[in-house]
Amino acid sequence: MDTLTHLPAAEDIAAEWDRRAARPGLTRVMRASQPTELAEETTARTRGLVADYLRAVAPATALEIGCGMGRLTPTIAAHARDVLAVDMTARMVELARAACADLPHVRFLHAKVQDLPRHAPRFDVAVCVWVLMHVLDDAELATACQAIAAASRHLVLVEYEHAEIPVGKYSRLRQLDDYLAVLPGARLLERRDLHYGGDRSFAALIALEDAR
Repeated sequence: MDTLTHLPAAEDIAAEWDRRAARPGLTRVMRASQPTELAEETTARTRGLVADYLRAVAPATALEIGCGMGRLTPTIAAHARDVLAVDMTARMVELARAACADLPHVRFLHAKVQDLPRHAPRFDVAVCVWVLMHVLDDAELATACQAIAAASRHLVLVEYEHAEIPVGKYSRLRQLDDYLAVLPGARLLERRDLHYGGDRSFAALIALEDAR
């Protein structure tokens, strides 16, 4: 894990995501520089990986962390009878809610995972796809991972490990082991690799101990 010597202000990060929410289509949550066909293909492959892991867990309840515009929410909703989808950007939550209007068992909340009640019943699974790379500070990452473990029994985690070009204005690539080290009681159940456009991501299914 590399060390950052300067962190952007929280308001700068929030403003960047407000700008991204105003983009069209998948460019809201993926690089605007990559071809539309590549973004669509990668999204389809990611949905397949997430669905595979959800079938393995067979959850009744699910938490989506960083739902963005809701591109993965229907996949999660197809495998759980109760879904809570959260995002730190209000406009993203609005877009996701509109995109999933036909899914009455999905609730949306404008929040970070750290803001969720620590003593609520744990979800069977949390799904977090290309989100934690945007948590730049090590201490904030540890806090977020503690909140994830407090909120869920399993975690489907997808993150970049290598990118040919920068993933976003504010992003920090880490290895799977870096995340496992700060997820309380993490036990890796399965890992797969996702390669596209010269980039490499991991898709991991992780069991979590109760961090409360």
